[in-house]
Amino acid sequence: MLKTMTTTNANKLRAKKLLAIYAAVIGAASLVIWLTLTSGQTVVTQTKKLTDYRIPELREISMLQIAMSDRAIQLYFYYATFNTQEWEEQDALLTQRVTSHLEALKKLRLVDIESKKLLTLIATFSQSATLFNQEMLKLDTRDWDMLRAHLSTAKMALNEITSLLNDWSEKINNTAQESGLTALDQVNQLTKLQLGFSITVMLISAFVLIALYARLKDQDDLYRLAYFDELTNLPNRQRLEDDLEGLLATNPNTKGALFIVQIERIKIIASTYGHAIADQLIIQIARRIANKQVTANAQIYRINTDSFAIIYQQSCELLTALNTAKNLSSIMESSITLGTRSLSVKLSIGIALFANQQDTAARIMRNAVAALSIRKQSGNIHLFEPRMTEESEAWLSTENALRAALEHSEFELHYQPKVCAKTQTTMSSEALIRWRRDGNLISPAQFIPVAEESGLIVPIGHWVLLEACRQWQVWRSKGLLQLPIAVNISAQQFQDPAFLAQVENALKQHEVPPAMIELEITEAVAANDPESAVAMMMKLKNLGVTLAIDDFGTGYSSLSYLKRFPIDTLKIDIAFVRNINTSAHDQAIATMILALGKQLNLKVVAEGVETQDQQFLLAALGCDILQGYLFSKPIPAAQFAERINTI
Repeated sequence: MLKTMTTTNANKLRAKKLLAIYAAVIGAASLVIWLTLTSGQTVVTQTKKLTDYRIPELREISMLQIAMSDRAIQLYFYYATFNTQEWEEQDALLTQRVTSHLEALKKLRLVDIESKKLLTLIATFSQSATLFNQEMLKLDTRDWDMLRAHLSTAKMALNEITSLLNDWSEKINNTAQESGLTALDQVNQLTKLQLGFSITVMLISAFVLIALYARLKDQDDLYRLAYFDELTNLPNRQRLEDDLEGLLATNPNTKGALFIVQIERIKIIASTYGHAIADQLIIQIARRIANKQVTANAQIYRINTDSFAIIYQQSCELLTALNTAKNLSSIMESSITLGTRSLSVKLSIGIALFANQQDTAARIMRNAVAALSIRKQSGNIHLFEPRMTEESEAWLSTENALRAALEHSEFELHYQPKVCAKTQTTMSSEALIRWRRDGNLISPAQFIPVAEESGLIVPIGHWVLLEACRQWQVWRSKGLLQLPIAVNISAQQFQDPAFLAQVENALKQHEVPPAMIELEITEAVAANDPESAVAMMMKLKNLGVTLAIDDFGTGYSSLSYLKRFPIDTLKIDIAFVRNINTSAHDQAIATMILALGKQLNLKVVAEGVETQDQQFLLAALGCDILQGYLFSKPIPAAQFAERINTI
């Protein structure tokens, strides 16, 4: 079992102890109140017969005591409720009461030093209350220690005021003509004062409980924010790092494996259907993973937007790890239904084994990430190998270089002719991106996967569209034959909300007739969400551009949707052209696509034509357009201009 943290349980235990303490304080305060009321009632009963009137001076002292006590109670109530407006209103009224009683006490004719001491103590209390209010107004930046210091100063001043007033009351009692009347009045007032102080104790106790409970709750909330994912309630990346470090520290020789599981295309789903749908999808996948991995030796984490991690604390050999990953990957064999949508996604898995003292949490996680980053090249499951660190670094280096390439205009377009199958006349071209870095051309196969993974494919695709439109206008200005240009559109670009506006702006910016631009969309993109694809294609057709389905025959699109796509062209994938003369299977598929195109009144383009045998067979089968190295490789714009100038 992985070592679990006990902070939450400890907090609950402390909360129970606080509740017990609070109950004890409330019980004691209640007892004091009961004793005070009982004793006071007894004295009142015994002295009531002596009571005919109250000594005015003693009454003012008692009322002053009550007023100051009320000020103290109001101050503690303010500390408990944070209600600034109520405190300021009540304190102003209580201050007026104190002032009124002080004016009345001037008639006592007591020695000056005692009067000055009383005024000084009241001023000290008022100053502490003012400083307390100023600190409270700082809200989240208030200093709790300073607040308690101001409360303590006010309480000390109040205690001295009470003591001083009690002394004065005693002097008045000694001079009173009827001690019974004086005693009765004093007992009544002191009873009220004791009751007030008892209530104050209760309020303070309640505040302490509320404050401590809130702090414990905040600690629990902060702990969950720090160590748990809010969406799935799974432990997060920080918890993963802590658990790995704790596991290795407890037993440096422990053996196990770290799996990082990434959900493919979650960003595209979020941009297409919204983040609410993407969040629900993530929750469902998390549940499937949890149901698949219910074991005492496994712990699941959500470490970022599209990735989970699983620690297996058990001896894990290569074959066992791969079989476990395949079993885990199988959870997505069935689609997930959310409302009326049925979504299918794939999981990619990177695996890092650990089994020696040299392994650290950071190294294990880095190795699993490195294995995950290689997945695009072959399959969706990879076990870490030392070489992958270098490949991962190369991947990141390429991503950074691509960002710089966009800023420094290092990309260029080459154009591959599309020729008539019957006459070999150039009918149009396909714009293909090239990256010229340090004087050398880099193959798209090396950087397009990185661009797609990093999201850079969207700005790169936008640049390709703008550059193709710009180049078409350059050729037009030179009086060259006006031929359409085909531009490849990536899945992320097609599903980008800004894509439609980008196409329209590119055409307007370079004054290109829409029919001169053909957008090639892969069959897989169109088949993934046919309804959205149809809606976007209709909007593009309304702009006037032509549309082609690229790599046709590899995406398993439904023919019921294909007939709804407002497309103009089908492109036979190179996989069926390469062996068309030797494979009856490939020839049958090509023949079927050609027949389908004819029935739907679509042009059909065969790409990857490299031999005359392929050319003759495709022409005989009725293919309209051919494209491939037999006619020309992709060439720079200047060379293509020379080619069309000779037509």
